[in-house]
This record gives sequence, C-alpha cells and structure tokens, in this order.
Amino acid sequence: MVNGENLSHLTRKHGIKISAGFPCSVEDIGLAVGEIVGHGSVKLAARMNGAVVIFLDQVGKVNRVVEAGLTVNEMFVQVMPLTQPATKVVLSNVPPFITDEFLSRELSRHGKVVSPIKKILSGCRSQLLKHVVSHRRHLYMILNNRNVEINLRFHVRIDDYEYVIFATSSAMKCFGCGEEGHTVGACPRRGDPTPPGRSCGGGTSGASCRGDGCGVRAAGFAAGPLLCLIYTG
Repeated sequence: MVNGENLSHLTRKHGIKISAGFPCSVEDIGLAVGEIVGHGSVKLAARMNGAVVIFLDQVGKVNRVVEAGLTVNEMFVQVMPLTQPATKVVLSNVPPFITDEFLSRELSRHGKVVSPIKKILSGCRSQLLKHVVSHRRHLYMILNNRNVEINLRFHVRIDDYEYVIFATSSAMKCFGCGEEGHTVGACPRRGDPTPPGRSCGGGTSGASCRGDGCGVRAAGFAAGPLLCLIYTG
C-alpha cells in the first residue's frame, strides 16, 4: 500500500476476520490472503481484540477468501466476513468422544462452517468447577438457506449404542424451564421443582426421558430432518 492512499471507500463488507485461536502472525495471514486475491488487494491488516482483521480492495475478493479458507504454515484456517452473514448454530447432547471434525463434516451438508467448534461451559457456580464444560458446543455457519433456521437431529451409532445430537440456529432456550434468553446454568428458576409442562431432564412434556438428566428438547425437533450416521472416528 502506498502511504497516503485514500481508503475511505472501504466498508465492513471489505473486511475479513481470522479467529484469535489460530497461532499465526498478521504477516503470515496477509501473505496467504494475497496468494488467493493478489497481494496488492490487501489494504489493511492488524490485530483487533486478538483476531486478525484484513481489509481488501473489493467485496468480491472477500467472498472468494471466505469460501476458500486459508492454509497458513500447513494449517487450514477458517475465515469469517466482518459483515456477519454467518449464523450461530448450537449443538446439544454431544458426548466428548464425538470429534469436532466429524460434526463439521456433517454440518457442511447444510452450509459452510466458518468458525472452529467451541465447547460451552456448564455454568457451575462453584469456583472449583468453573472449568467444567457441558455437552453443548457452538459454531458459526453460512447456511445454504439463510432465511430458514436450522433444526437437525443426528442419530449416531457408536459401539452398538445410538446417540442423538441436536443442532439448532433457533434462539437460545433453557433446557430447565423452557424459556428463551438464558441457559440452564443461569436459569432464574434453578432449584425449583420441575416446572409445569416439563418432564424430567428438561424435555417437553410427553417426551421420553432416560432418567439421566439428558436435558434434550425433544419435541421441538420433531419436524426437523433426521440423519442416521455411523461414526468412524
């Protein structure tokens, strides 16, 4: 970039972001982006809140980089646009031995995964258990149909046992009381007896419960697509 170049025409649509979780330098990422769209197209590059943010000279080039992703130091890096067309998807009832790679591969049938999959804390109040994660994970996707919420359930068979995993882009809902806007770990009714209309484990009334506190919102997914998968690791 030439000093004094007028960049006032750039908007958020010209920007891309690489998560702070990737151990790559700004220069490494800038060079990788330049290999896709030309190094002269990279106009601004810096860290912002830990993430690497880069502005390009054309919006079309932003789309090319987001769709392609980056390979930096032999590691694939997901790229997100600054204008957030991406949708947050929450995965529930995920056992720890189901890998993020498996989940990402199956979800990619419904759009492009544009972020790492992250585990969600369980919300324990004790300082001794603050580190404990739940059976929920979340990620961001650019859905094939952005006008329709994603509501999926995966039936995954491992060692002759079938696990049901739920994926939704709907509003966050508490599996304890069923209300939107908070999780069960922060539920204001936590400790109350089972709320009316709820079965044990947080499921909707009438839904089956295994008696293990699974907390799966079964009825809400009745109309969603059913995917039967064999997990191979």
